[in-house]
Formats: sequence, C-alpha cells, structure tokens
Amino acid sequence: MKIKLLTGMLIFTLFLSNFGIISYADSYTATKIFYQPKMHNQNHNKFLNQHKKTQVEKLIHSYQNNFVSAINSGDFLLVSSDILPGSKICSVQKSTVKSYSERGIKERLISYKINSMSEFDNGDFKVVVNEKFYIQKGNQPLEYKEFENIYRVAKTNKGYKMSQILSVKILDSKTIKSWKEKAHDKNHRC
Repeated sequence: MKIKLLTGMLIFTLFLSNFGIISYADSYTATKIFYQPKMHNQNHNKFLNQHKKTQVEKLIHSYQNNFVSAINSGDFLLVSSDILPGSKICSVQKSTVKSYSERGIKERLISYKINSMSEFDNGDFKVVVNEKFYIQKGNQPLEYKEFENIYRVAKTNKGYKMSQILSVKILDSKTIKSWKEKAHDKNHRC
C-alpha cells in the first residue's frame, strides 16, 4: 500500500513538473512533503510519548525516595518539590509527615515498581505503583508492608508533579524483627 501511494505521488509530481506547474527538482521535494510528514509525525509522537513517560518515571523515583526521607526527618520540604502545591496529596502527605514524626515512625523503602501508566486527555498520568517498605513504630516490632498505590501525576508548566493518591491497597503486611536484629542476622548467616 505504501509503495503504491509513493508511486502515485511520484507520478503525480512528475505530471505537474511536465506541465511546468512545478520544476523537476521540486517534484522530489513535493513527493517527500506528501509522503514523509506522516512518518515524521509518528516517530515524533512516539518520542514525545516516551519522553513524557520517562519524566513521570523520574518523578515517581524522586517521590518514593524523598517521601521516605521526609518521613524519617520530619521535614516535608524534602518531598515538596515532587508534589503539586495546593493539591490533595500535598495536604495529606504534609500531615502524614508531621504525624509520623510526632509518633516516632520511620520507614525504609525496600523497592517500588511501576506496574502501569496511562495518560489522561489533559496530559496528566494515572500511575499504578507497587511499593514495599519496612516500617518501625517506635520500639514496636518492625513491620513489612507492601502496597499497590494509584497516583495521579499532573502536567504543569514546571514539569510533572504528584497531585493525588487515587487509591491505596495493602497487598501484604507482617511483623518481623527490628532493623538492628535483622542486620545482626544478616551478618551472622553462614
């Protein structure tokens, strides 16, 4: 189909050049103009889509690490650059950082994985993330928690920002030894 289209365009432009409507040199350009922009636009759109997804992935990485740092230090400013000011997630995470700090709760990010990503019509993204943490609540035993969180990431004039937690699902939760005991066990294994 593409060859027939290209051949047809070439014949048409040669026809135009024979009647002096366009020069022979322009016939090549005209054929290129008729045929190439669609290919160029498809490749360009693929590049833009991949670029947007890469930017969202970088944001998720930054948010995951900075949120744990904010929790452990009690300083919301450590994650604030990843969050859209005035958004739902901003007020929720600000109060979470304060509450966890007051209660002596610490977190350690084990891993996260982006399960899926889809773009809304307005350029925002819905991102499904699997997250695994160790959570220490004061002197209580260490907890392992695995979540599936769904986030809304907003497109702003300053890049992408976290704007909303659409859902939180606990996939696994169990009590394990404290961080110190866990580290001691690792050092003494055969």
